[in-house]
Amino acid sequence: MRMNTKVAATVPALAMTTGLLAMSGAATTATAAEGCSTSPVTGTARSAVGARGQLFELRYNGSGNNTCAWGRVTNGSVGMHVWVDRSNDGGRTWQPQLGWRQIDAGTSVHTEAWNDANGYLMRACGDSGYNTAITCTGWY
Repeated sequence: MRMNTKVAATVPALAMTTGLLAMSGAATTATAAEGCSTSPVTGTARSAVGARGQLFELRYNGSGNNTCAWGRVTNGSVGMHVWVDRSNDGGRTWQPQLGWRQIDAGTSVHTEAWNDANGYLMRACGDSGYNTAITCTGWY
């Protein structure tokens, strides 16, 4: 009976994880429609240092109603992750893990660029690998 309880608890968790992955995939498709690119770089809006010395940055380009932002991790190592969160209510709620990326080789990786005009706030977040503490930049 204990095994059945474990299986019953695992199924909703798996469904939730699958839903998050599907949501993230759908959002990635929308990126091209948002007309965003990581080039040229206007600047770095916010940054934060992770648990192992890696640097998480929220970078941006454009101005006015035509702005885009993306996350980048540098000074990292294989297995570290970066993503961006986007909020339209001042950071009270947000779309999590847009453009999630993992360093597969080298020391850096960046997400896709996302539209941050029209009242959106953005932040870059990341970790030192699965099941490690998450570090986020401030909202911008």
